[in-house]
This record gives sequence, C-alpha cells and structure tokens, in this order.
Amino acid sequence: MSRHRNFRNLDEDDYYDDDYYDDDEYYDEDEYYIEQQREQERKKKEEAERKAKENKLKQQKQMLQQQKLKQQQMDDAKKNSAGGKGGGGISVASAPKSIGGGISLGKPPPGFTVESKNTDTATKSNNAQNMPLPQLPLNILASLRSNSTTGDVIRSHLSMVILGHVDAGKSTLTGRLLLSLNHVSQRLLQKYQKAATSIGKSSFALAWFTDEDDSERERGVTIDIGTKFAKTEKFDFTILDAPGHKDFIPNMISGTASADCGLLVVAATTGEFEAGFARGGDSSYSGGQTREHIVLSRGLGVTQFVVAVNKLDAAEPSWSKERFEHIKSMVLDFLIQNGFKEARITFVPVSGLTGVNISNSDKVEDEEGWKALKKWYKGPSLLEALDGFSPAKRGYEKPLRAIVTDVSPEGKNVNVRGRVVQGFIQSGDNVAVLPVGDDATVVRVERGKAAQEGSSPYSFASPSSTTSSSTSNEALLDGIALAGDTVELTLANIDSARVMSGCVICHPHPSLRPKVEQRFEARISVMERLAVPMIRGSQVLLHMHSIDVPAVLSKLLLSEKRGENPRQNPRVLTGGVTATVEITLSERLVIEESNECKALGRFVLRRGGDTIAVGLIDKVLA
Repeated sequence: MSRHRNFRNLDEDDYYDDDYYDDDEYYDEDEYYIEQQREQERKKKEEAERKAKENKLKQQKQMLQQQKLKQQQMDDAKKNSAGGKGGGGISVASAPKSIGGGISLGKPPPGFTVESKNTDTATKSNNAQNMPLPQLPLNILASLRSNSTTGDVIRSHLSMVILGHVDAGKSTLTGRLLLSLNHVSQRLLQKYQKAATSIGKSSFALAWFTDEDDSERERGVTIDIGTKFAKTEKFDFTILDAPGHKDFIPNMISGTASADCGLLVVAATTGEFEAGFARGGDSSYSGGQTREHIVLSRGLGVTQFVVAVNKLDAAEPSWSKERFEHIKSMVLDFLIQNGFKEARITFVPVSGLTGVNISNSDKVEDEEGWKALKKWYKGPSLLEALDGFSPAKRGYEKPLRAIVTDVSPEGKNVNVRGRVVQGFIQSGDNVAVLPVGDDATVVRVERGKAAQEGSSPYSFASPSSTTSSSTSNEALLDGIALAGDTVELTLANIDSARVMSGCVICHPHPSLRPKVEQRFEARISVMERLAVPMIRGSQVLLHMHSIDVPAVLSKLLLSEKRGENPRQNPRVLTGGVTATVEITLSERLVIEESNECKALGRFVLRRGGDTIAVGLIDKVLA
C-alpha cells in the first residue's frame, strides 16, 4: 500500500495495514546514528593524536633546554677552574664573597669582570624558543650570488604560465616552442600528426606535446595544467600550460599561483581577439577570458609578461601591422590599468602553427609569411623576448616552504610533487607536513629540468649549448632543491593517507613553521563587473595555490574607491572597490602574511563560477 494515498479515503483497517511501512525508500535511522557515532569517535581520536604530538614537542623542547643549561653549567665550571689557575684573569664569580672579617666586596676593583646571570638566562630561553635557520652550503650560496657571465654560476630558474582565451593557440605555441629548443623530436611530431589526422584534428599535433590526456586530445581543449621544462640561453623555465576555458578557471588559478612570469597568447584573427577581450555583459559577446586571466595573474603575483600576438598569418590581411598595433594598444592599456609596468611587457607577433618568429634560427614552413613580417617588424623573436625577463628574487635564506601538488604512494614511502616557494630542501632532512602536523624524512630530491630531444622530461639531460663549467655547477645541486624549483620528493616515516595536494612541507621546529589557523584579515580588490554585491556573511570559495575551501566574509572593516573617501565598517562592497575584510574559513589552513610568504598569503575569491575578488593576507588571527 503506497504512503502517498489520499488520507481522506482511509478506513479504520487501513491504519493497521502490514505493508504501510514497507516502502523501498524506508531509511534505517540506526545506521545513520551509528555513522554519526563513528565520525565523533574518529574526530576524538584525531584530537587526541594532535594533543599527543603537541605534548611530545613540548617535552622535546624541555629536554633541549635542560641539555643546553647543563652544557652551560659545565662551560662555566671550566671557565671558573681556568680562572683560578690563571692568576691574572680573575672574575667576581670565582672570587670570594668576603675578605677577612666578613667585609663584602662592593664594586669590583679594576681588572675584575662581572658575569650577568640574567643575560645568560635570557639567552638560554631564546635559544630554546628560536631554532637557527638552516644555512645553504657556502659554495652554493656564492654561486647564487655571483654576477659572473662566464657560465660558472647556477642558472636562474623561472616558472612561466601560458595564459589566454580558449582557442587562442596556447598549447600549439608551447609545442612549437619545445620543438624549437630541441626538447622534443621531429619523429614524435610525425607520430602525433598521423594520430591527429586519423581523428580529424591534424592541426592539433603540436598541442599534443602538452595536452597528454586522451580527453584533452579528443575535445581539443586543455583541461588541467600541463607542466614542461625548457632551457633557453639565459633561463631554466618551468612551463605551465593553463586551460583557457571558463569551466577550468580553478586549474588555471593553481598554475598561475606557482608562476613568476607569464606568456599571454592573444589570437589576432577577426572575431577571436574581440571574443577573448570582451567585457562581461557586452551585448555581442560574453565575458572573455583574456581580461580575467590578466586580473587573476596580477592578483596572484605575476609581474612581467610577454604578449604573443598569435595567428597573425590568418588575420585580414595576413601579417598586418595595423592589426598588431590595434591589439597591442588595447591589451597594453588594460595591463597598465591592472598594475603592470610597461617596461616589463613585451609584444611579439608570431604564428605557432607555422613557426614564424619563434626563433630567428628556425627554418619555418611559411617563408612568405616570414618575409612579410620582416618588412615592418624589427623587434625580438619569442625566444629572445623570453630571455628578456628579469630574474626572480628568491628567499633562499628564509624558512622552508614547499607546496605539494600531487601525491603517490611507493611501497612504504610517499612520492610527492610540488614547488619549493622559499628556503631549500635536501636529502636527509627531517620535515613536518602541515596542516596534519606529521613528521617525515626526505630520502630523495629530484629537480625538474629540461630534457634533451627524444628523452623524457625527467631525464635531466642538458642541451648541447650548456658549457662544462655550468654543468659542473649544476652538479652542486644534486640532492638539493632551492626556492623556485619544481621538485619530486620521496618521504619516509609517514602514512601516504596523511599527505595530500595542498599540504605544506616545512622545518619541524615550531619556531620555523607557518601558522595553521582559520581566520585572517586581508585586503581585497573586488572585480569591476560584480553581479551581486558582497555583504557581511557572504559565502565564497577561497582559492589558494592548489586548494579551494568554503569561506565566509565575517567582517567588513574598510572600503575605498578611487576618488572617494574611505568608509569604516561598510554595509556592502560593490564592484571596483578595495576593502579590508576579515575572512573565516570552513577549516584550518596553512596561511601566512603576504609579506612573510607570498605563496601562502595570496588568494582568489569566487562565487557561483565567477571570480569576485583577489586578495592579500595582512594578519593571521588566532
């Protein structure tokens, strides 16, 4: 008998039907309460483990303090005995307190020295609380600081994200770049061309060097970040090919958060540029990703760009100087409005499909196009423009911070991939994995480098142009990774289930760890095109490096808009304002003030699939 019968037609016997509660959708509430009880027990167990770890750290700290105190007492005893034997070097601490009939010494006579016990106690306390920073070997530090141009220095490393609207030709241009640098082979290109032609996508062959997933190749759209390594004359690049489709903005954010510089790819063909650069809400086009990528990259710390005006061979007319200058003026104005400096922006006309102006030494397929371009363009090739980037400033001497982006178990150990954002890490180091707080031992460190033609990206072969002196200096870094390096680590003495994407690897000593908290105060810049204003209690999704968590705007402290007076405790935040807010996360995260660690202090706020703000953490709140 159905539960959804008309109750007006029930008779007395119907109240006692045996099948009334036999519906298939009946849910056993006992199972629900059992699951709730198990969840509570699991949380209690985790809390007990966390407290046990804290107690263990306190005990270790006390033992360390006792050992230092004991050592100090032994040193003092040796000094006293030495002073008693020496005669000339007398101190008040070893001299008798009274002379003759109990007459005490007042001020010490000349030649006596006073030992301050209070100073010693304070020093011991500071030593117990603050662990000295691990130092790089002097030969590596000297090589990093050297300005020599003779090849006897460690090469500068840059992470470069490839940005732009969907179908701008980012992956194809990246594939052509790798081919020009001999990091992939012509034989592999021919294999991809044959496979791409068989599925009707012959022009996508170069893109397959970075789009390695089958679903990406079938759809012709980049979905996840593709990571490759390249070596130019001046830099070692980690290339991060980001997706351009709006549906995959979270993946683009995780890649851009790891970047030092950017290659912005803009399609020059009629209609494509306009679609990618359109404002949200325009009648002719929906919002383009070129604008959003520029705003996000600036908020996430990218400060220098090479803008590749791609597909200029397909413009009307082809290789048009007027079309190039039109695109350059529009994009440059928008970049400057968003805080980029014109001196750090370079525009280069290219064709990723035919290889025109990728490198001056390449034999291109389109000789006529090359001649047409050289009639009016006298600037650098794409590779020359990339070598024009400024080296990134690295915090080699800061406490270790390494962000995990991928995890895979290997026997009893755990392999993790990620990026060292400051400090350094080497084989044999003891580290802590936050926010879980577990300790681990690093047993292997492998830095990502460019591969030679025909080899895998992790074979670490060097191009033939590398000098023997440079190679010998790179050997200094065997088993060690520095700030800015993309690394693969093997960790021992830790459960693989306790390590996940978004974890932060740091030094195990409490004084060298970042904070793990749930609230912070931040400065945010709200997007111009904000559909729904932000108020106190607004729920958002916070993106930071490779993680995203729900969050709430718990307080609105200050808002400013250009040309207007600041407003204390505003009731609402509208588009285009800069504001100071307090944000509460749904869980505790590893966060730091942006002036201490940029990677752990920059974030993006999104809501309903749209980016609404970018921000910097000013203060972490307990």
